This record gives sequence, C-alpha cells and structure tokens, in this order.
Amino acid sequence: MRNWLSILAISLLGLLGIGCSSQVEPLKVDKFTLRNYKVESRDTPMVRGDQQKRLYGVVTHKERKARLGQYYEVRWNIKGYEHFANNPQQDGALVIFRYRQAVSASQLKLITKQYPSGITKGKVEFRVTGEEYIKKGRILAWKADLVLGGRVIETKESYLWGR
Repeated sequence: MRNWLSILAISLLGLLGIGCSSQVEPLKVDKFTLRNYKVESRDTPMVRGDQQKRLYGVVTHKERKARLGQYYEVRWNIKGYEHFANNPQQDGALVIFRYRQAVSASQLKLITKQYPSGITKGKVEFRVTGEEYIKKGRILAWKADLVLGGRVIETKESYLWGR
C-alpha cells in the first residue's frame, strides 16, 4: 500500500511539472480552406464549425461565392520579447504575411498588420477569397513573420516556401 501511494504521489508531481512548464509560442498559424459553400453534415464538427463561421450572414449565391477561398489565422504573443523593441513607447508588433498563388507563382504578395505599442498579443486573419481566389488560384506557399523593433522574433512558413 505504501509503495502504491509513493508511485501515485510521484506521478502527480510529474503531471504538475509538465503542466507548469508549457511555454507560449510567439507565433502560430492556422489554415482553413473553404472550397464549397454547402455546409456538409458529414464533416467533423470542427470543419462544420469553421464553414458556418465563414458563411455566417451570407444570403445570396454571389455572397457565398465571395467567401470561397483560404483563411489564415495568425495568433501572436510578444510577452517576454519586449526587450527587442528599440523604443518601447513607439515600437508595436508587426505581422507580415507573404504568399504565392497558383496562377502567378513567381509573384510574391504581401499583407501586413501593424499593432500599436503596449499590445502584447493578438490575432489577425489573412484571407485570399472571392475573385482573387477563383481567378488566381490557391496559395501554393506562405510565410508569416512576427516583427518587433525591426527584428524578426518568430517565423512560420509552409513546407513549399523555401523550395
């Protein structure tokens, strides 16, 4: 009995240590592609939820078609990286999203979102939808950068970005 209690105590301490040692990622990118505007009942609940989120409020066929495309949700957190700011009162975070599409693969496209100083975390959605998605095709490769004080803190990229 005594041996069993000591094993249980050690296991609980190990679990507490694992739970407390998790570190926040400075940059995380989630991708969702809306290929069809018909919400599928067979899909997993998460996919169905994403479909309903993207199609919320649309009524006409034209509005639904405009929502087709690719969505990239970028979550960022600079907590612990404040020392990278050259001027903490003026330097805010900058999220840069670069991508190449199927039709114009050699052309690099860029979308940025600047945040004022004092904001240490956030979420931004970059989307390629509607006519741009239909005419120029899907995104082949992408790269997201988190910049503070002119220095890149973290980078995430797709497998095909550097190839």
